[in-house]
This record gives sequence, structure tokens and C-alpha cells, in this order.
Amino acid sequence: MSHSLASTSSTNSSSSATPSSSAVRALALEYKSLQEEPVEGFRVKLVNDDNLFEWEVAIFGPPDTLYQGGYFKAHMKFPHDYPYSPPSIRFLTKVWHPNVYENGDLCISILHPPVDDPQSGELPCERWNPTQNVRTILLSVISLLNEPNTYSPANVDASVMYRRWRDSQGKDNEYPNIIRKQALAANAEAKKEGIVVPMTLEDYCIKPKRKETNEPTLDSNFFDDVFDLETEDDLPTDDDDEDDDEEEDEDDDDDNADDSGKGETT
Repeated sequence: MSHSLASTSSTNSSSSATPSSSAVRALALEYKSLQEEPVEGFRVKLVNDDNLFEWEVAIFGPPDTLYQGGYFKAHMKFPHDYPYSPPSIRFLTKVWHPNVYENGDLCISILHPPVDDPQSGELPCERWNPTQNVRTILLSVISLLNEPNTYSPANVDASVMYRRWRDSQGKDNEYPNIIRKQALAANAEAKKEGIVVPMTLEDYCIKPKRKETNEPTLDSNFFDDVFDLETEDDLPTDDDDEDDDEEEDEDDDDDNADDSGKGETT
């Protein structure tokens, strides 16, 4: 797992020093989308308003889990060639978890570069690919919190403790006690910041926004200008067809008159 994390760091550091225009556009669109339609259990904001490549992520502990009531902060950093390389996530809040390193770095397969690494035990389809986005990452993170990967842990002690609790069917409470203690401490920090942490499923689940009926629409002539399409005024009408038929009949009469004139003798 350490090898995978090193690969991620290497990939991020080797990215171009100048952000690509596609990366800026992708992050701008994703950030806007997450503001308009947030992911349940998360809040995202920019560390600095003028930098799209560093985000602060707040994770609310899901109700009816060990993390209920928790408010865990993380820092998400994007490479300049995003989405072709994955971002990295580091927890700023102390988190005792099999897949979180001591320094807070999150180890999750979706954030590992798509390289051949047999030692990791990860399938290529489990690793990063450019079709992934921040939304899928956040959903994977919340899933990993509740269902750790203990096969190649970042925190071996936490992994052993978690397996003891799981295999004892809850009789060994050392692991859940640590998590709940951290969640309570994080909740206290949230209160200091004026953050209300959702404690019930009803509060946790995001209610869909009602669509505004007065949303601006494109000018009807927009596509005509762009694609130089014919408008209805340019298209032939039935009246035009009738006029054309009358003109053709008149032409035929003139031709007949000419022919008959040629046949007369003087």
C-alpha cells in the first residue's frame, strides 16, 4: 500500500507546473455542480477562492454508524493534468482507520494511478481512470469509512483492532470506542465553528432542490446564428408553391402560343 501511495505522490508531483485548460474547466464544472447538488454527508469549498486545485472537504459521520455526529475535515489536492491523474486526500482531523496513514493521507484504490502494481492486490478497474470525478470519490470515501479494506492497510494497528471487533461480533469494543471518542471531539469542534452536524437520516439526506420555472432560456435565434440554419421565413410555403405553379402554367401557354405561331403560313 505504501508503494501505491508513493506512486500517487510521484504522479501528482510530476504533473505539469502549469494547469491545463481542460483541468481548470473540469474542476470549475465539478465545483459548481457540487454547490448546486451536494453529495450527502459532504461539504466542499475552495481553500483559496483563486485556486481551483485545492479544496477543503468536510465529512459528516453518517447516522447509525460509528462515525455518527462526527465532523471530519480533509484537504483534497488536484494535479494540473486532472482528470488524467487522480487527486490526493489528507485528513486534517484525527481519524483512526485501517486505510488512513498516521499523517492523515487516505489510501484508497480509486485514488491510485492506473499502473501495473501486483503487490497492491488491486485490480486495474479499481484504480483511477479519467471517467471518475469528485462525486464518485466522495461516495467511495464514505463507503470506505464504514467498510475498511483490511487486506493491505495503511494503519496496521487500526486494521488488527477493527478485525478483532468485527470477528468478535461487537464484544471487543476497543475499536468502536476510539472512533466514537474521535467523533465526539470532532463534533465539539464543529460547534465551535457554528456547524450543525446532522444526527438523523432525515437531516443527513439532502432534499432535492425545486427547479426554478423562470430559468433563463437561449434566444431563439441563437442556433440560427451559430449554425446558419434556415428560418421559417426562408423555407418555401404552400403559397409559394402555388405561385410557382401559376408561373409555370403561364410559361407553358407562352410556349404553346409560340409553337402555334410558327405553324401558320402567310
